[in-house]
Amino acid sequence: MYVIHRKRICLILICLLLGIFAYSYEGTRMQNIEQSKPTTSTPVSGKVIVIDAGHRNSR
Repeated sequence: MYVIHRKRICLILICLLLGIFAYSYEGTRMQNIEQSKPTTSTPVSGKVIVIDAGHRNSR
C-alpha cells in the first residue's frame, strides 16, 4: 500500500494550480492578440478581383 503524506499532497496541488494558472494566462494573452482590427475601404470596393495563375498545358 502506498501512503501519500500531507507534504506530497500539498506539492502536487501547488504544481497543479501553477499549471492551470499558466495555461489560463497564456489563453487570455492569445485572445488579446487575435482580436480583429477595423479596416478602411479601398478604391476597389464593390469590385471583383480575379487572379489567374497563368498555368496552361499547351500541347
